[in-house]
Amino acid sequence: MIVVNADASEERQQELLERVQELLRADGGVIHHVDDWGRRKIAYAMDKQPEGRFVVMTCDTSAPAIEEMRRVLSISRDVALRYTTVRLSRIEAERAIANGAPVPVDDRPEGEGRAPRGGGRGGRQRGGRR
Repeated sequence: MIVVNADASEERQQELLERVQELLRADGGVIHHVDDWGRRKIAYAMDKQPEGRFVVMTCDTSAPAIEEMRRVLSISRDVALRYTTVRLSRIEAERAIANGAPVPVDDRPEGEGRAPRGGGRGGRQRGGRR
């Protein structure tokens, strides 16, 4: 999964995504699905960006291709806000190859945020230094 800076130009976004696909296809890699979930609100702003474009790629590729992709994405911090790779089990991989990555469903009413963490007490926690 790659979270792309939604404010970057469409051209820069496409260049980066095409470059990543080239790298993943290197040495005989296969890309099964490219699922573009579109522009979505991020729970916590990344690099002062409240939204990002989420793109999930399902592929079979080599470890060196993944490392090169990570290197390119880490250099392209102005376009790629975050990225992560997940190695799927055989059953998960078969399901992902057949169906792609489903778009997550947000069942919260529009405008409703997440509940605050930590009990909402604020200030110091019990058992901490005083």
